[in-house]
Amino acid sequence: DIRLHPRLPVVCDKSSSSHPSLATAHSLLVSGGGIRNVKDDELLSCMEESDIMIEIRGGSINSTGQPLTRQQPLRISTYRKGTRQIRNAERRERRRQQRLRRAETRKIKLVAKSHNSIAKKLKNRNNLNIKRKVLHAGFGLFFATLNQIIPRERFVPGMTILTSLTLLMELLRYRKGFLWMNDILHFILGDTLRKQEMEGGKFTGSFYYFLGVTLTSYLFPTSCASLGICQLALADPSASYFGRQTRHVYWSRIENGFFGIGRNKGFLGFLGGAAVCFPFNYYVLNAAKFGGSAIIPGGQMHVALASISLGLAGAFADLCVPTPALTMPKKIMGIPMPRFHVDDNVVVPVFSGFACTKIFECLGWTNGVSLAKCILF
Repeated sequence: DIRLHPRLPVVCDKSSSSHPSLATAHSLLVSGGGIRNVKDDELLSCMEESDIMIEIRGGSINSTGQPLTRQQPLRISTYRKGTRQIRNAERRERRRQQRLRRAETRKIKLVAKSHNSIAKKLKNRNNLNIKRKVLHAGFGLFFATLNQIIPRERFVPGMTILTSLTLLMELLRYRKGFLWMNDILHFILGDTLRKQEMEGGKFTGSFYYFLGVTLTSYLFPTSCASLGICQLALADPSASYFGRQTRHVYWSRIENGFFGIGRNKGFLGFLGGAAVCFPFNYYVLNAAKFGGSAIIPGGQMHVALASISLGLAGAFADLCVPTPALTMPKKIMGIPMPRFHVDDNVVVPVFSGFACTKIFECLGWTNGVSLAKCILF
């Protein structure tokens, strides 16, 4: 009367008949020897199937079927053939995925650390940051002058290349191995950068600035494009300055805006931006030639009307862009997306250039308006 231990760790296969111990264990289990001492009869009854594998761990049995003397009892393992290999493969895959996730987490922390170390030195968007506004105006007047001097067939491709390189930099500077780009940006632009632009996930204003200049110079005639870029140079920083200086005047503030349009902007900032643009536009149009002649159709009244209308258009475009800006979702249908957003550096020059063409048409300046070579002279 042979009895198997209730927790006998058996490892056996029907193909293992060459080994006497395994063959004996298999014959005992299949023939029913000792089954009455095992708790799960249904489990052992299915061991007759060819895909069942029984395993001996920590001991063996002799040719008579009696367990050898051992310190710990053996247990029955009832894995089907191939299940062990599958589970081991799944376990290895889980461990590999865990290693990848840990590596990705370390990379993200490294990038965040690099960005945050620079962001701590910068000011947020609520600060006046006069240096940034002066640089903004200077670059705008510089590109408007280049648009007048350089032929359009050369200026537009050049700006396209500059915009594309800037976009490539923005996409790469968040990746491991390209963190040095943040140091170069901070070295060149310094305090004119904003804290939010270096905290990760957001582009700097440079890309949108170059994109706005490129689109405006491509879409509109040279004179209208140059005036549109000038509104970007003056209306945007001046409206921001007056808006922040009058933010305590509550009646002038736009809280939630109209469906988000104009959110957190102010009417006094809008009027301040238009007021700054008016004298500049008046001087530039007085120095221009109309149809090759210095005679202004409609006289000074038309010049003043065009100047204030163009300034209002630039300030209105800046007013419509909400704060904070509308941003593209991080993922669309599970696909990671770049963090593009609606930026006033694109909206202001494009809208102003379009408004300029319509203003000239309304005033009858259809023979063409040629600005001075260097805008002002």
